[in-house]
Amino acid sequence: MTLRVALGARPGSGAPSAAQLVVPTPILTHLEMLRIREQSETPVQRFEMLYSPVFDDTEANSAALAAAVDGVADRITEFARTTGGIAVLTDRHVSADRAPLPMILTIAAVNQRLIDDGVRLRVSVIVESGQLFSSHHIAATLGFGAASVYPLTVQMRAEEKFSDDADAAFLKFRKAAEKSLMKTMGRVGLCTVESYIGGEFFEPSYLDTDERC
Repeated sequence: MTLRVALGARPGSGAPSAAQLVVPTPILTHLEMLRIREQSETPVQRFEMLYSPVFDDTEANSAALAAAVDGVADRITEFARTTGGIAVLTDRHVSADRAPLPMILTIAAVNQRLIDDGVRLRVSVIVESGQLFSSHHIAATLGFGAASVYPLTVQMRAEEKFSDDADAAFLKFRKAAEKSLMKTMGRVGLCTVESYIGGEFFEPSYLDTDERC
């Protein structure tokens, strides 16, 4: 089994010619994120996964959240259409008046929009999020379309508890999450994580609608 991932526009996708960046695992470290951001081989653009909540009006808040998800999908689709490369979807700058969009919902919406517009192969989406704090969240995020993930919460927790050896602590988490991901891949009969990415293996199914409970 392999967790190798090639980031960037696929050859033959119609995007401007640019090299792909190959990483040995879809679970990225802080240093790997810095290298991706600072390299010049393939275009990289950041997109905020945040919105301004409406605290005293449920319907208005629902509309604001839906509009924000659509807006992110629109911007990443336009990036894929005009440039292609790597899109970093991030909720790093969350604040008192800017809440994070639901991570799974957002990556699923972005992935489906890219497919519908015929530009899915022109962009790889990296999710940089504080909502990635377990192996389940990582597997689900990849399954709904992220090419790689950077678990902000894990990095910050490692720095808080193991300041002298935060990198080693993060790598222990990554190793455990990789084992869990490969076990999940094996259950659906896949040997490569690139085949697993975007497979959407989490939809509920019922033999008969009358038997729902």
